[in-house]
Amino acid sequence: MPSLKSRRRFLLQAGVGLGAFDAIASAWSAAPRASFDAITPFAFGAKGDGRADDTAALNAAYEHARQRRAPAVSLCGATYRVTAGIYARGVSTQGEGATIVATVDAARGGAAFEWGGNGSFVRDLTFDLSNTSKADMQGVLNVVDNARNQRFENNCIVARTIGATPRQSNIFGAWFMGTGLTGLFVTNNQFEACTYGVQINNQAGMTGDVRRAPLGRASSHIHIAGNVCIDASIGVNTPHIGCSNVIVQGNTITAQRLVMDLPLNIAHVTDIAVVGNTVASNASSANGTLHVEDATGAITISGNVVSVLARNNGIQVGTRPSVSGDAREKRKVVISANHIEGSGAAADSAGILIPDAETIDTVIANNAIDRFAEGITVVSRCLVQGNVITACRTPLRVTRDSVQAGNLIA
Repeated sequence: MPSLKSRRRFLLQAGVGLGAFDAIASAWSAAPRASFDAITPFAFGAKGDGRADDTAALNAAYEHARQRRAPAVSLCGATYRVTAGIYARGVSTQGEGATIVATVDAARGGAAFEWGGNGSFVRDLTFDLSNTSKADMQGVLNVVDNARNQRFENNCIVARTIGATPRQSNIFGAWFMGTGLTGLFVTNNQFEACTYGVQINNQAGMTGDVRRAPLGRASSHIHIAGNVCIDASIGVNTPHIGCSNVIVQGNTITAQRLVMDLPLNIAHVTDIAVVGNTVASNASSANGTLHVEDATGAITISGNVVSVLARNNGIQVGTRPSVSGDAREKRKVVISANHIEGSGAAADSAGILIPDAETIDTVIANNAIDRFAEGITVVSRCLVQGNVITACRTPLRVTRDSVQAGNLIA
């Protein structure tokens, strides 16, 4: 970028007076600029003041970047007001602390912000979202197929519009529907009041078989880590493509204004690690607060803190094939070193529940379980060892061929 000194020399040679030069230089110095070489919306008329409608300027910047094959658009830390969706596919976004204040009519379709593509990222950006329609709105949407190494990191999504009932928002957060994804990282973001904070979702209703009619190529290596979800859930639900090697680690999920059912839900996935998360539910439900369903391969659920604030189960795991019929024969589940606290409700609820006979040889070890109707309930053969179970009316309900050792019941 030319310096002020070189611009001054050019203007003087062109016959521009010093007074005019000083005015131009002052305006140039005050304009927001990217901290790296990238296209910015200001070249396309954006004001970035949070008052002017910058929808057209933002879309023009992304279109220009796609045509020029530029790697990124920088939003320069400014505040942009938009009234329709922003189409950012094929280009990365460097927010640099910017905010997009979007007021969008979901009934017209689309999302507030659509992105994705090989090696693309969205980084350091706040999405402040309002929906003028009663229809559900996808806030930040990724529908690109067969993309590698995508990153959504250090962002914030705030949903301002709540549905007619307090059960959920009608704005979703970061929603991923592409198939054949390899290396997707959703890390260190904050999601507020958008029900589905992070959702990896590939399904076609309640019918179909992934082995005979998949929606696309299978996805793998999904990392969801370090996110803060307030009235927002995390879910990986991929019954009709197949998905493997999923890590959900170090996230915090809490409920405040909304009623949260299934705050952490992993379904139809092979090889899973759910580690070190803090999860709370406040819905009266039988789904479980930390829920794993139709899962296969190596399943590790360890080091999580699970708080059940209403009548519900704590950790609930099943490997029985359901919608997609994609569960394989070999399965192994390890549930260890979790802290699970119930509400003390007298109704039927369990700290750890294995509800189907197909989930055999589960290891349930070194967990702390408190204040449930049932501490550990398993309907198939398992190893239950070294758990501390307190204030549970029925501490252990396991099969006769299960092995129990060293459990402390108080």
